Amino acid sequence: MHEFGHFITARLNKIDVSVFSIGFGPRILSFRDKKGTEWQFAIIPLGGFVKFSGDDNLASVRTQVNDNLGSSNPAQFNDASLLSRFLTVLAGPLANFIFSVLIFSLILLLQGVSVNDPVIGKINKFYEVNYGIKENDKILEVEGKKVNSFSEIFTHINKNEGETSKLTIKRGNSVREIEIPYLLQPIVEAIEPLSAASLAGLQIGDVFLTVEGKKLNNFNDLKEKIVQSKGSLLKITVFRDGLILQKAIKPILSPIENQKGNYDSIYRIGVAGGPIFYPPRETPNVWNALIFGTEATAGVIVASFKGIKGIIRGQVDPKHLSGPIGIAHAVSDSINSGIFALLSLVAIISTGIGFVNLLPIPILDGGHLLMMTYEYFSRKKPSEGVLRFSMIFGLVLLLSLLMFTTFNDISRLVMFFNF
Repeated sequence: MHEFGHFITARLNKIDVSVFSIGFGPRILSFRDKKGTEWQFAIIPLGGFVKFSGDDNLASVRTQVNDNLGSSNPAQFNDASLLSRFLTVLAGPLANFIFSVLIFSLILLLQGVSVNDPVIGKINKFYEVNYGIKENDKILEVEGKKVNSFSEIFTHINKNEGETSKLTIKRGNSVREIEIPYLLQPIVEAIEPLSAASLAGLQIGDVFLTVEGKKLNNFNDLKEKIVQSKGSLLKITVFRDGLILQKAIKPILSPIENQKGNYDSIYRIGVAGGPIFYPPRETPNVWNALIFGTEATAGVIVASFKGIKGIIRGQVDPKHLSGPIGIAHAVSDSINSGIFALLSLVAIISTGIGFVNLLPIPILDGGHLLMMTYEYFSRKKPSEGVLRFSMIFGLVLLLSLLMFTTFNDISRLVMFFNF
């Protein structure tokens, strides 16, 4: 999507595109369209690139020396107007953001939005089997107090996390009373890719029963056991599809954002919890889905800014950065977690690509935009020396970052195979 954004905007601005490549390295297959663009598939399937006519350097910027040679041709990138070039470069990251908005919106359209009626929708199987509560049960009262909406269930539920609550429910034409435990039980509702939970083979829907032989009454019990472990290996039992499984898990010291927007490092296993049951869902309208998609994309961008700030301040260890190997592993984890987890990861990666490309680093789109901004205010193009230095600096920086993140990925894989 990133390169397609560059491509389509260049075409709209009548800039010729000489090559559109999917992947890098030696080409495997190629063909030329009627406008002279060579479309190719390369051997390394990581990203791709677009080469514009007349774009002969990594910066996509015409220098003062080049500017004095030959006549101009608006169909060539460096001879096009400054606005056309600026929009063409900016279109790549924008295409990433638009794609992310559409993916997040699609997720909401497929998953639906919660209905506030006091009716039970999705329910964890462990509690359905052991407490006699079923999907489509309508909750009339909680602890003798009438409820008119799903949110009121949480208002009236017994706040003592070790005790049960009495519910009056309607199932079909019959009304009955049941008892359920505290709603926020140690249920796995989401798993972070490349986390200790993923490493241990946990799955969404698993219910933690014990940690080191001690029963858990709620999700906070699980959290306390993990934090207090100090990274030592823990023996756990989980319920999954009617079976009791024995597993081992090793918490990892990792950053988490606190209420002040800073980062604290605590021992975590990378799972998110949820209630025993959820309300039913209904399909939202497209407009609301797009609003959600926009907000979700903006949230990823804000989180990226905070992550960089945390690294600069020393609150986030750079060892948590991932490269291509880590991304591939994360995709594999997401596939195992279901289609929605995979789609969410695709949207997050697309947003991340757009965000990184807007950083003011030479070679990246942000560096190109910075050069064009300089050109606009100075009314002249950068010198050959400035361009050469910035390109070398940017290339060294990116290669160093790639080597560092690849080392992080390999270190995690070593831990995975030694586990």
